[in-house]
Amino acid sequence: MTDLPFDPIQLMREHPEKMRVPGGLLTKKGPQDYVGSVPAITGTLFFDGAHLPEVREAICLCFDEYEAIAKGHLTWLWREEPPEGPNRFAYADAPSMRKMIEVMKEDDSVTFAYISGRQQHDAGDWEFYVSGLRGWQAKSGGWGTSVLRFSLPLLYVEENPTAFQEIFLSFAKRLKARHGYGGHGLVLSIVRINDNQPFEAFLSEKLKGLDVGRPLGAASVADKGLKTVSWLTAVNHEMVEKVGGLFTIRSELPRDWFALYDYGSGLIVQAGPKPEAAPSDQPMPARFVLPNMLFKEVRAQKVSLHRASVDGEPRLIGWSADQWLKRFDIDQSKLIEYKTKLLDEPKLTKSTTLPGRL
Repeated sequence: MTDLPFDPIQLMREHPEKMRVPGGLLTKKGPQDYVGSVPAITGTLFFDGAHLPEVREAICLCFDEYEAIAKGHLTWLWREEPPEGPNRFAYADAPSMRKMIEVMKEDDSVTFAYISGRQQHDAGDWEFYVSGLRGWQAKSGGWGTSVLRFSLPLLYVEENPTAFQEIFLSFAKRLKARHGYGGHGLVLSIVRINDNQPFEAFLSEKLKGLDVGRPLGAASVADKGLKTVSWLTAVNHEMVEKVGGLFTIRSELPRDWFALYDYGSGLIVQAGPKPEAAPSDQPMPARFVLPNMLFKEVRAQKVSLHRASVDGEPRLIGWSADQWLKRFDIDQSKLIEYKTKLLDEPKLTKSTTLPGRL
């Protein structure tokens, strides 16, 4: 099931705009006539209080900012268990997010998915997804956190080298995020996630820098720690202190390669000038290995990535999910080797970093 009619790595490198993966690829029923997944640069933030009015307004402000650049690309809105109205709108016909949230009670689900696929079940590389815990879930505990994920097309990020960082930082501030990460990812069909996880699992073996798994799965254990490091990694103040404080972070992550941004509730680390897919057939990038070593202490021990396999198709569950969490781990004895390797990796520039870095 892994004999593909194209080389996804080469296609992503040379023609990312053509990387529209057929739905259901690598499943028993085979490729389907819809877009199952699209590569993009994705940002995921975990936060609390989605049942509270002030946090719901923060979510609306985040979408306002995203919509300002994505409006011309958005096509559909999906909602989960809305208190009134349909669960799906054509984007052009949808009420504003604020109007929809205004009628919601504390225990209603603030779950919206704005997508850019041509068909309502197509994946697209512009997507804004948020899923907030209901009031009773937040109060009872044991449900993890709320989550927001957004995506920008690969070419948009390449042509606007600080756009993603600006949005990620702004959202982290507004949401007072616990933690999060941003970099290469796959945007899956929002209503056919299960059928498209096998291709995501396959691609994760080829690209170590690729985020994988459902945002909701990660949110369910986000109160236990960090999921992963990536091009951008957000860590809260408690995590910063656990790894030794700002002085330790600065000493372990040299400023020529790593930028630090204060988002109010913690720090965002930018690793290198642009996102890195980290192909598995090449040496692991030091700009991922070093922050992974630093933040390993505050990483979650387990995370839910994929649903169970039905017909033996690739999935990241159990042991393979654990190995994905550890994919950048190295022996302590190799740390100096990677610190030396960093010297030959791309440095940050003024055009690839935000003003006001620490």
